[in-house]
Amino acid sequence: MIRLRVLPLLLLLVMVTLTACKRGPDSSVLEHELQQRLDTEFSPGLFRVYGFTRKGSAPSASHSDGIYLYYDAELEFQRDYDLTAWRGLNLGTLAAVLGATPEGIEGYRQNNQQGDLLLVRGRLSYHKTADGWAGMTRMPLKKPAGPEAPGIVGGSGPNSVLQSVRRLLERTPGSHRESRDTVIIEEFAQSLRKIDLRFAHLDGMLPFGTGWSGGTYNRFGSAFAPYAAEHGLPVFNYSSEGSVENGLSLQQGRLDFALLQSDVAEVLYKGWVEAAQLPQPDLRSMASLWPEALHIITLEDRNIHSFSDLKGKRLAVGSPGSGTRFTAQRVWAAAGYTLSQVDRIRDMGLSTSIAALESGEVDAVFIAGAVPDPALQSLGQRRDDVHLVPIDTATLEQLSGNHFAYYSTVIPGKTYPGQTEPYRTLGFAALLITSSHTSDDDVEKFLALVVDSANELTREFYRVGFISTETSQLGIAIPMHPGATRFYEKKQANRSPDSAQRNPGE
Repeated sequence: MIRLRVLPLLLLLVMVTLTACKRGPDSSVLEHELQQRLDTEFSPGLFRVYGFTRKGSAPSASHSDGIYLYYDAELEFQRDYDLTAWRGLNLGTLAAVLGATPEGIEGYRQNNQQGDLLLVRGRLSYHKTADGWAGMTRMPLKKPAGPEAPGIVGGSGPNSVLQSVRRLLERTPGSHRESRDTVIIEEFAQSLRKIDLRFAHLDGMLPFGTGWSGGTYNRFGSAFAPYAAEHGLPVFNYSSEGSVENGLSLQQGRLDFALLQSDVAEVLYKGWVEAAQLPQPDLRSMASLWPEALHIITLEDRNIHSFSDLKGKRLAVGSPGSGTRFTAQRVWAAAGYTLSQVDRIRDMGLSTSIAALESGEVDAVFIAGAVPDPALQSLGQRRDDVHLVPIDTATLEQLSGNHFAYYSTVIPGKTYPGQTEPYRTLGFAALLITSSHTSDDDVEKFLALVVDSANELTREFYRVGFISTETSQLGIAIPMHPGATRFYEKKQANRSPDSAQRNPGE
């Protein structure tokens, strides 16, 4: 009898589920919408929707009348195109246009050819109107819940305390508001990073300094370290504050390898008198991995239209050990100012900077990193008032003319949601470096694994697909490590004379 009573409920649940799956426009409308997005928000005529299958739907997490529609699609290239080129719209922007993640796209490679197919698992967003279903290009996020109350650290032994601190950090979200709790959490996190680094040394691993958890550098390290271990090189991914900390830690012998912005590496090696930065002569280069750029973002109601308008405003310029803060200081100085002249500088990480911008606590945010930057993409997808602040031409020319690591670059229109015009800014590279004290064999093995991983790890982190020996020596302004030189010489000797040359500017 109990089973008979349950059966109607199960049938009702199935009917509701099937009905939910049919909500929203039909497949033909979705396919047309996808083609239109590709032509208007990425590149006209580059792709043809070759196959399309609607997979289901789900209610929107942020709109009571909104719906997510999931699909699988095949996109056919109508002309040759490189989604991992150093310039131009790349896979990161395409993923946002498709409502997908880079990991949800298969079939891309360096220099895709006409007729190649991409396999996409994506999502389109719609909401109900009086006239039917209307597509949504922006889905504002729900206001995040407040932080959980810090837990009680239990146990009496050192390992017990350590595990309790780890659990505390895992469940406590970051906050941009200064309080006793945030101070405790930040100090715990910093101490835990140092403990893990010392553990890595005890275990005979090669510490690899990357960046803050969730950032581009750290995501590469998270993908690469297990890959290197599987191939016989025990690498530890160290989550640092960023480029400046990585460079200083290399010089002090706490790291074996690190990722730095190329401009940071250049200045750390040569020194910077104005900033009381002594030269770090033991730093050595290995490879440029992918291009990066400086973004300066604001919201329209902050009345910031040019770089000079930033004077007197509240600025978030990155954490003290980050490359973002360093590059902001260089640009500010090249324009004739110093950061000390700005009364309301905020030393914040990226996520807290974005939150502070939206809450009105800061007026503009500096972001140095890969293009497109995921945090800026997310901001543009939920707001239509994001504005990129241009850097004046004289400042760009001064920096690119006096420093080899810099070049003037253009972030194409459509790179970010709502960006209609190209954005000229300062370009540099993500640089893999080491110390002169690292053995030639370790450097050669590490670099070989980095280059070889471009095929295997691209699905896990698409930036790996930008790594190529054709671009690996661009923007390097510090001496090459002998182990890296030996690696490139072997590569050149084994290269066929008629192998195709990849143009990083295409």
